[in-house]
Amino acid sequence: MSYNWTRLTTDQVVSKVACNLGAVIVTPNGDSKNGNIVLYDGESTSDLPIITIRTGTGVTKTVRFTPPLLCRRGLYVDLGSHVDECLVQWEPLTSH
Repeated sequence: MSYNWTRLTTDQVVSKVACNLGAVIVTPNGDSKNGNIVLYDGESTSDLPIITIRTGTGVTKTVRFTPPLLCRRGLYVDLGSHVDECLVQWEPLTSH
């Protein structure tokens, strides 16, 4: 498997094709803030939400998916409140 790391600082489409999601790292924007992101199986917030990931106060949160999480319609990440950045580890699928 050849995973890509994508750094997000705004809401965006990570993949427009089916992909495996290996991990996400979410960093809140302050020592007294809680951050959150929502992952969607698709290309927008109109698609099926997969999971909401919340950080602790001032704590960077790492979530590893073992086995990788299959996103059948692509992957969209919505950075919620108080998030500076999010790193997403993923790989596109050529067939599924």
